[in-house]
Amino acid sequence: HLFAHQNNTMEAVRYHGPNEALTFETVPIPTEADLSPDEVIVRVEASALCHTELHFADGTLNLGVKPITLGHEAVGVITAVGSDISPSRIGQRVINYYYVGCANCRWCNRGDEQLCPNLKAEHGFIS
Repeated sequence: HLFAHQNNTMEAVRYHGPNEALTFETVPIPTEADLSPDEVIVRVEASALCHTELHFADGTLNLGVKPITLGHEAVGVITAVGSDISPSRIGQRVINYYYVGCANCRWCNRGDEQLCPNLKAEHGFIS
């Protein structure tokens, strides 16, 4: 846990607006009290910045929300779950995948949602 601190904070790459430099900041680690019933907390073990973050940095992409934590390509372990999620999920390794399949095509029915011809993006940049 390279960027976690003992005082319940962690390091994060933050966006503060178009054409402003991305910053490396100390932010609070989310707690169970922060969870909605259908959410989980993931202890991120690896994350990457991709071209999307470059679009934030150069002002091409602006969601109108700031500051936000970037790094939407992440893997980690579930550490807490909302009330609608089974506690058996705690400890499971997960990857952040922000597309949703149609749930009707042959690919979705086989469990290969990533091949769905009707994927819809669920924008998960805001935290």
